[in-house]
Order: sequence, then C-alpha cells, then structure tokens
Amino acid sequence: MLLLLLACDPVSKPSDLSSESTPNESGPARETELADDSPAESEAHSEDSPHSEDPGDTGPIFDDAVAILHVTLGTYDNQNAGTDERVTVCLNETDCFVMDNADWNDNEQAAIDVFSAEGLSLSRADVQSVTLLINDGEDRWQPECVAVSLDGEPVHCHDGLTVLMGDQAGEELEWTDPAGLSVDCLGCFEDPLTHGPIVGATGADFTHIWLRTDATRRVQVRLATSAAGLSTATPAATAWPLAEDDFTLTTRLDGLSPNTTYVYDVEIEGERYGPWSFTTAAAEGASGKLRFGFGSCTKTDDQPIFDVISRYAPDLFLFVGDNHYGNTESIGGHRQHYRHAHSRPERAELMRSTPTLATWDDHDYTGNNTEGDAPGKDVALRAFAEHWGNGAYGEASVPGVFSAHTVGDVLFVLLDDRYWRGVDGSFLGADQSAWLIDTLVASDATFKFVVSGSQMTSEGTGDSWGSYPDSQAWLMEQVAAIEGVVFLSGDIHRSELRAVAAAPGGYDVPELTSSPLANDTSTCKTSDELVFCYDDGPSFVMVEVDSARADPTLDVSVLDGDGALVGSWSIKRSELTP
Repeated sequence: MLLLLLACDPVSKPSDLSSESTPNESGPARETELADDSPAESEAHSEDSPHSEDPGDTGPIFDDAVAILHVTLGTYDNQNAGTDERVTVCLNETDCFVMDNADWNDNEQAAIDVFSAEGLSLSRADVQSVTLLINDGEDRWQPECVAVSLDGEPVHCHDGLTVLMGDQAGEELEWTDPAGLSVDCLGCFEDPLTHGPIVGATGADFTHIWLRTDATRRVQVRLATSAAGLSTATPAATAWPLAEDDFTLTTRLDGLSPNTTYVYDVEIEGERYGPWSFTTAAAEGASGKLRFGFGSCTKTDDQPIFDVISRYAPDLFLFVGDNHYGNTESIGGHRQHYRHAHSRPERAELMRSTPTLATWDDHDYTGNNTEGDAPGKDVALRAFAEHWGNGAYGEASVPGVFSAHTVGDVLFVLLDDRYWRGVDGSFLGADQSAWLIDTLVASDATFKFVVSGSQMTSEGTGDSWGSYPDSQAWLMEQVAAIEGVVFLSGDIHRSELRAVAAAPGGYDVPELTSSPLANDTSTCKTSDELVFCYDDGPSFVMVEVDSARADPTLDVSVLDGDGALVGSWSIKRSELTP
C-alpha cells in the first residue's frame, strides 16, 4: 500500500475572529489539505509507521510522533445545514488542516465526512484543542459532530454541537470546543461499525469478511453453523483496523466446510453486530449448480435494484466496474466515494450475505476513458484494495486488481482493464496477458468466465477492447484453443448478449454485458453478433450454471429493475469448443 504525504503550506487564519476563538499570536498557521491530490509514495506498514508491529489481541501501541490524522465531521440534517465552504480544523495555534476530499461535495446536509492526512510529524503533546474555522461565512454551516483520531487512536469526540458557523448574527467564523480535547462520544457515525460487513471472495473452505470502523478499535469476528452456536462461539479472528488503511479491514477465515451456511457477527468495543449469514462454495472441481449475478455502473444515490437482486438469492455477485463515479486521482476522493457506495442500503444488505467479487473500469479508476498513463493510478489501486474483499490484487511483481477465483468447477478470471492499458501498446500489458492465458490453460473448470469492465467485442466503443484491435485479435486467437470460455463485461449502459465472432479454428465466444445497475441507459445498436439487447432502464444479468448435466449448460437471464425477465439465452458447453 501507499502512503500519502501532504505538504504543509503557511497561510493566515481568518482575521475576523469571534469572541469564542483563540487568537493566533504566534504568526501564520500551518495548514494542510485533507486529503491532497498530489501523493508521494512509500510502503505502508513501514518501519516508520506507528503500526508497524502486529497489534495482536492487546492493540497497537501509539507513539508520541503522529503520522496520520483523521477528522470526521457530521452535519445536521435540517434544511440549509450544509455548506459549500471549506472547513478548517486546528489542533493548536499552528497545526491547521483544510477539510477537502477532492471530487466530492463535502459537508452536505445530513452527511458524515471523513478526512485524513498522512506523512505528518505531529507530536501528541502538541495536540491541545479542536478549533473549527470557515472561510468567509457567507454560506452558513451547522456542524453536529466532530471527532479526531491520531494514528487511529480516538482523542476527541463531541456531538450535539449547537454552534452555527457563519458571519451573520449569532454565527461564528471560528469556534474552539469549550470541552477541550476530550472524548465525550463514541464517534460521529451511529456505530463504530461504519460500513459493512461485506462477504468477499468465498471458497469451499474459506471466506473473506470486509468491514470499516471509525477508528483503530478491536474487532472480533465469530461464526457458527447455527444462531445458537454463534451465541457461544469464540472469536474466529481478532484484528485492529489501522489508520493507514482508513480503518478498513479484510479478514480471511479458513477451515470452513463446503456448501455450508454459516452465521456470523462482528464485535467492536464489546458490542456485537449482526447476525448475518453466507454459504461457502462447492468443493473445487465439484460439478453441480451455481447461480451468480453481475452488473456495472452504479452512479445514482438510490440503488433499489440491489433489493431485487437479493430476492434472486445469487450464490455470488460480481461488480464489473464503475462501482463508483469518483473520477478522481485523490485518495480522499476515492475513499469518500467508496464509503458512500458501500452505504447504499439495498447494496449493503446484499453484500452482507452474498459473496462478492469486484473489478474496476474507468470511473472508479481515475476518470472517464483513462488508461495506464493516468496520474493517480496507484492511489486508485490502493483505495480499491482497501474497499473490497477479493483477497488478491495482481501479483507481487505486477500491480493491478486482477485475480482468479474458483467456485466448484467454474472459474472466474477478473481482469484489470486500466492499470496497464496502453503502457506497452497492448490492452492488458504483457505480464497480465501471460497470466490470463496461463490461468485459463491451467484450469480444468467446465466454464471459464473472463471478466472485464470493458467489452471484449471488436465492435465495442472507443474505450473497449476494440480500441486495441491487435490485443482483441490476440485474445480471440488464444481463446480459440481453450474450451469453455465466456466473457463478462459492463460499461456501456445497456445489457447485451453477444456471440463474438470466432478466430480461425475457434468458436464464437459468448459475451454477456450487464449495465447499468443504477445509471442512465444508452440506445441499443444493430450488430450481426447481437443475440439480445435491453436499453429500457436499469438491468442486471443472472446466470444459472448446471455443470452436472451430460452437456453442461448456462441459462442466462437479463432482468429489469423490477426483476422481470426481458431476455434470455441458453448456452451448452458443447458449443464452446474449437
């Protein structure tokens, strides 16, 4: 992972100070924007990190030197409580930080915003108070809560604030908490479990549980095969989410049994949350039935389609790109967009009990149609790995979000269609391309799903595999000799079922495109490859795999936002051979 080092630029505090403020008699304040857009890179958990040691069951030891600051601000939900102005937080006379998550509208009505700065050299002894400032006060702000943590340790929390920030009568341009530096509340979020849990990559004998807390707190995960067993279960895992990961945590639980439903919960600070449940996969190589869904493009705040998806009870759901629309190079921007996305109620409910896998496309990478030369791509990768439970992201020597996952005798190969695109003139880069083919060839799976945010067809948009014709032709030539391959994709804001034209000696490869889950649609187009297209609103694709048949089958359903069947396709394994 990467650390974000922020510059500290001297600026002056506002001169029109209220009677409740503390004058700045020592000269200009030192302000830092949280979070900045210009990261410098270093390794997370380095020797200089305050959390370089495994915290174990007792928790981390917080040094006097502070490297990472988190500030959480809550805004009241009454009308006009929010502000478009930047808010500054000062921890003493000279250390002040501008609250700004790039490419995000901070401090809106009823919002809870989290800001962070890394690579600092603060001393805990110098953190003396919490002061809020706003610029000119024309746009009044009504804060409800402020919380501060240093390297993950909560050092200040005050909710139920009564101050009005502004420049009119009864308002303050600068406000210092009269309670001093104190912890008078647990946090600004309703619970210390701020997001999740999410069930990530799940196999026959393991699962990944992702979650986020509001600070570095002890987290314990328990699971059992029944609710009664859960009540007396000992923790299966104990961990401490760290500041450098924005308090996100992915825990792998091993030693599980295939095709088994487990009940689990999460304990934080002595409070247990849940229970929820998930089901492990079939044993690797075992034939049988599998139902999975997938989709892409989740932009709008309201995402009711996930409630519909939950009713279909998929064994697995894949997010195939544009999982948020941050279009940002900023770690703060990415994190805030992920927090927002993971808190959409119907979406969150699906992910608590359904194993999920994810890859990205352009909007949750760095921006529209961006490629491997994009500034901020390492920041995007860091944020992606922080916020999903895939369990693997690229290889040790090849960064990226690509990974492979097997469920029974079904293989899912998730590609990274952004990080390496164009770097060497190819779509995936040489290393990922070799990894893809090696993975497909080495697998004995009946069906092998190759997942890309962008469409694989040569007839795709200027942002698809078709924009790299040599790479697209290479892919089809390689697949021609590999049985059972099916493409999954998203991006285009309509759902399509295609038979991508075969390379010489090969077979027409089905491409299933699912888009959008929560966004506007684009119009269907004619094509000789096209089996079906749907463009009349949000949609998703559900695939029923039956590999136990003499001729294994895929029954593909395109479903609209209400769950109605609008298109279908039945594919036999015998059709997927050279």
